[in-house]
Amino acid sequence: MVFVAGIVSSAAAGDSQRLICVPTLQEGQKFVYRVRYKTHKVTRSESRIATPLAPEEVDGDTGRYVAVEVKKVQGVGSSQRVMMRTQLLPTDGTPRAGDDGVVEFTLLPDGRTDGLQGFNVLDADEQALWRQWVAQFALGWTFPAKGVKPGEKWKTEEPVVGAALAKLVWEKDYEYVRQEACPPSGEGESGSAPAQAAGQCAVVVTTSTMKQHGSHDDATPDDYKLHLLKTSGAAQGKTDVLTFISLKTRMLERANEDSAQILDVVVAKADDSNKAHFNVEASSHAEVILVQ
Repeated sequence: MVFVAGIVSSAAAGDSQRLICVPTLQEGQKFVYRVRYKTHKVTRSESRIATPLAPEEVDGDTGRYVAVEVKKVQGVGSSQRVMMRTQLLPTDGTPRAGDDGVVEFTLLPDGRTDGLQGFNVLDADEQALWRQWVAQFALGWTFPAKGVKPGEKWKTEEPVVGAALAKLVWEKDYEYVRQEACPPSGEGESGSAPAQAAGQCAVVVTTSTMKQHGSHDDATPDDYKLHLLKTSGAAQGKTDVLTFISLKTRMLERANEDSAQILDVVVAKADDSNKAHFNVEASSHAEVILVQ
């Protein structure tokens, strides 16, 4: 998102269609994803003490391979903690020396990451791309522990992190819509021909809607208050994700995400001086594809 993984058989006898969406990973296991992340952002700003600036328009298009190695696995199923090593590699095949582009972390049972090492060394585009990869890869960890079945719908809610307005949340609606043939990876060994589809996949659609709770007139996050600032304004956004999860290997095969957000915020000192008004419109498209 701009703002800012697999299936097993029956979980209970008599309910053969209920599926646990967490892969069984093993120490030493390696795999590679191709990730592309395209963004478009327009920022308009004005203040009492400066002439309004022309809108700032920024486009981004970043593509990388994410080479993954499983270092250690603790626990099983939905309770497992997985220590992983990833390295971002250029899609043109150019090698990176040593630990350049390496991020190590632990994937927790609820899909969150812990103990990030090396992430802060990445540039801003690579950080955004890596977060896209891990969010899509770990999606199955966030599903109900009892498993899900075709046609089932469920909801979750989580805070929007790092926003200039407080009490923003993502309301997420999930639906396991069907089973169908997994999509091809998009490239073969030579990079010139599509690879074969990897059997059948579970298809999950996720729709996230940004909601703002509380007053628009006083929406100051705690970290802004610490710097004697206050904020007001409104935000809205929507994100749609189409996810394919292999029924055979339990791995994320492919995810496509489209997202759009609008932020309209006034930032001022606590005494209402030096107000600045910002309007930001942002959109993005991301693709995460298992290639080997």
